[in-house]
Amino acid sequence: MNDFKDICSALAGHRLPRWEALPDLELYMDQVLSLTERFLGAYPGFDSKGLTASMVNNYVKLGVIPAPVKKRYSRVHLARLLMVCLLKAALPIASIGTLFSAALRDSTEEALYNSFCDAFEATGTAAVEVVDTTAPAPISVLYAALRSQAEQTLALQLLPSLDGEK
Repeated sequence: MNDFKDICSALAGHRLPRWEALPDLELYMDQVLSLTERFLGAYPGFDSKGLTASMVNNYVKLGVIPAPVKKRYSRVHLARLLMVCLLKAALPIASIGTLFSAALRDSTEEALYNSFCDAFEATGTAAVEVVDTTAPAPISVLYAALRSQAEQTLALQLLPSLDGEK
């Protein structure tokens, strides 16, 4: 039961740095990977081996993050990578790119990232709040899995409507 409480606590309590707290200087790839690990390493859903230089390069090729300038990455790159790392478990990479493009039509990178942070923290808290701590652990896991599936289905069904948004 301690593990259960620890996981819930980590999920509900994880905070992301806001835009202003991200480094405002150019970074090399190894620094970006290190900061990503530092900001997400304690989050239960993050696999520290889940982000590599090759993956970052692929995200650039797919247009999910902008290309670095002279092999240097900015605050925009780091913010996008943090969002990708957390979204890729629920959405295909191409869909994440669609989501970013749609969101940036009427917003800035800073506003998108800060809104993402707010939503991330609110959903982590909300997910833990609905867990029935009196239910047997398998029932809690079943409920969480089904809720995850339903919310992922909703997101995937709503994504095509983003192409038509003005």
